[in-house]
Amino acid sequence: MEDLHHELRFAAVSTVLLDVALWVVSGLIAGWTVSVPLGLALGSAGMLVNMLLLRRTVQGAVYRGRTKTLGSYLVRMLIASGVITAGLLLDQVSAPAAVIPFLYPKLIFGVLAVRSK
Repeated sequence: MEDLHHELRFAAVSTVLLDVALWVVSGLIAGWTVSVPLGLALGSAGMLVNMLLLRRTVQGAVYRGRTKTLGSYLVRMLIASGVITAGLLLDQVSAPAAVIPFLYPKLIFGVLAVRSK
């Protein structure tokens, strides 16, 4: 259980670092607007909530024998859909910047796997 907590903490710190790096790169390329950091913040919040829900589902299945994976999956997809919809409908939020953080876990946990070997 401590491993999951450590991985989530690592993912949260990595997400902030990746958001800042992406904001700097997009600012240098496309100009400094407020829509990119708002989109990154919205997407990162959605991604971290998804990861917390996934952690809760895994802990329930492993430690308590509960297998409510379909319901958890649907809630997580609803959150992701809500973030994407907000990115598309709100003029103040960059839609690509809201979607990109959902790709972070692949990068973050890939680095974590390489680092642990």
